[in-house]
Amino acid sequence: MGIPPRKTSTARTSTQENNTQHIKITRKKQLFLLFYTTGNARGDNLMMYSAITRRINIKNETWFDKDQHLVFLVPIQDIAEIITTVASSITKRRGIGHVEVKEVSIFSHAWFDGPTGSTACTVDPVSIKQMGLSGWSSIDFQWANKSKFIMFGCNTATDVKGARIFAKDLSDCVNFRDIEVWGQSAPAKPSFYPDKRDSSILRNDDQGWHVNFTYMVGSIPGDGLRATRGVPLPFPPAQPMKKYINGKLIERAFQKQFNDHGNHHYPIPNIKEVSF
Repeated sequence: MGIPPRKTSTARTSTQENNTQHIKITRKKQLFLLFYTTGNARGDNLMMYSAITRRINIKNETWFDKDQHLVFLVPIQDIAEIITTVASSITKRRGIGHVEVKEVSIFSHAWFDGPTGSTACTVDPVSIKQMGLSGWSSIDFQWANKSKFIMFGCNTATDVKGARIFAKDLSDCVNFRDIEVWGQSAPAKPSFYPDKRDSSILRNDDQGWHVNFTYMVGSIPGDGLRATRGVPLPFPPAQPMKKYINGKLIERAFQKQFNDHGNHHYPIPNIKEVSF
């Protein structure tokens, strides 16, 4: 009697007497890297607590799996630190083939040439504290499918006529191919919600950040008083963000579609910082 052929299954990780071979299939770890700048002359709390809010929202998504999805808050000062952090984050988790990047978010000051650090940029500097496209193009993100790169700082996808649209230019780089690149269409301001400007007197005085959610939302000049009081008119709407893929504008939308505690209905937290 001959030896029966070996069969393949994915159910277990042992070899049985009937010569069935069992192969373990493991999913890649997926990284969510949430960068926020520190050491700014203003805005440190807005950026840090916006990053913390994003982390809370990710970890409360229905699809979130703590064994697969790793969410890190990463304080930086030099924007070029993103290059080394992405590389080291992949290396620390067994390297290429074992881990991929699902999201990179940047909470910082910004303008027409992209996110701004609080110290001089050490790679391809533009306007001292920003990084040029050759620096951004050098990053090997090892993107997962349907990944996001989100810039929450001012005017990273501006509507200012004749100005550079950084999100568009970035999305046209080879290492951002097929990735959603999001940017602000207007200056970014603090809000308790992702689709309107609703703030407080305490936050205008740079206090009270730890007792509610924080979002960086696009705003137009003159909305400050309405955003603080909400009377006699309702709170002003936020200006939508813009999403580019491969250099093309795909949509204008509020970040609430991917970043909104209202989708989860969990209580307002007493937020404490969680480090990388």
